[in-house]
Amino acid sequence: MDSDFRYRQRLKSDLALAIAQDELKLFYQPLVDLGTRRVAGCEALARWTHPELGPIPPDVFIGLAEETGQISAITRWVLRTATAECVNWPKSVSVAVNVSARDLRGEVLAMHVSEALEASGLDPGRLEIEVTETALIEDREGAAAKLELLAANGIGIALDDFGTGYSSLSYLRAAPFDKLKVDKSFVDSCTLQDQNSAKIIAAIIGLSDALGMDV
Repeated sequence: MDSDFRYRQRLKSDLALAIAQDELKLFYQPLVDLGTRRVAGCEALARWTHPELGPIPPDVFIGLAEETGQISAITRWVLRTATAECVNWPKSVSVAVNVSARDLRGEVLAMHVSEALEASGLDPGRLEIEVTETALIEDREGAAAKLELLAANGIGIALDDFGTGYSSLSYLRAAPFDKLKVDKSFVDSCTLQDQNSAKIIAAIIGLSDALGMDV
């Protein structure tokens, strides 16, 4: 317990330095269109390799960034880096950036998005913002208003990890979502031995299609 506390405290103090010294790296997870078998987009994923402690799991350092209020600095860096790199990709490929609950509670998200797009010259239609249902819980109306503003400027909005936790169909009416991302727990268990997961995925696909969303 004591060693874990010291580990977390050290990471908290080192994270600000890592952000300032550009120690974070960005990796991209491709999204493949099953119809064409082509890469349609990529999700930007921040990773941190500590110079002494080695790779820090993203759920650890992102959680600490939320606690310490440094998450907005990371989001801003991801937006600027991802848009600057995406502008050099084929025009059919977009980039997705995750934003946190703290980002949605703050007042600078739209400004950071606008700055990144202006600096990179990327078409807003090639940027997608991903949020989770948990990020909408604390202030659904405020979060929805911020997402509506982004959507009005042509930016895509995706609901991540749909189907678990606080999952509610009412969230689909709360914000201008273009895409639902099914939680991986359903996909991982979608086998001949688990027909329920397959049926749930089929239902989500049907729901998304009816609402005009990608899934």
